[in-house]
Parts: sequence; C-alpha cells; structure tokens
Amino acid sequence: MIRFISWLIFLIFLILIAAFTYKNAQLVSVDLFIYQINLPMAVLLLIALLLGVLAGFAFNIMALLSQKKKYMRLKAKKETLQGISGVLDKTDK
Repeated sequence: MIRFISWLIFLIFLILIAAFTYKNAQLVSVDLFIYQINLPMAVLLLIALLLGVLAGFAFNIMALLSQKKKYMRLKAKKETLQGISGVLDKTDK
C-alpha cells in the first residue's frame, strides 16, 4: 500500500513538472555582460531554484559549524571548571 502511494505521489509530481515545463517553454534571453544566452524559462527558473537551495545549504552549514565551534569551546570550559572544582573539593577535606 505504501509503495502504491509513493508511486502515486511520484507520478503526480512528474505530471506537475511536465505541466510546468510545458507552460514555461518560451525562450528568454539572459544577458551575462560578456555574452547572451537564450534558455527556456522553465530551465532558467529551475536553475534559480537550485542556486537558492545551494545558497541556503551553504549558510546552514556555516551556522552548524559555528554552533559546533561554540559547543567545543563550552565543553572545554566545562571540563576546566570541573577540574578546578575537583581540586577545590580535595583541599576542603
């Protein structure tokens, strides 16, 4: 049953992509300063979508790396404080 639903969703998605491509098949001119290219609008929109997804992915990776760096700093600080706490506990006894 799940396999059938998966295939149905895939088929609907494929039909939507085909309709999108058909409706946006007209050529548009893109001027890139040095040269000019003619692409179907659907291709241009999909390229823009892909570039946006890649940019979002890159920013997400940068944020994750920043969080990991902060976590490692806090972990080191925690270990240092636990070491100092252990030393202080030994001197009190």
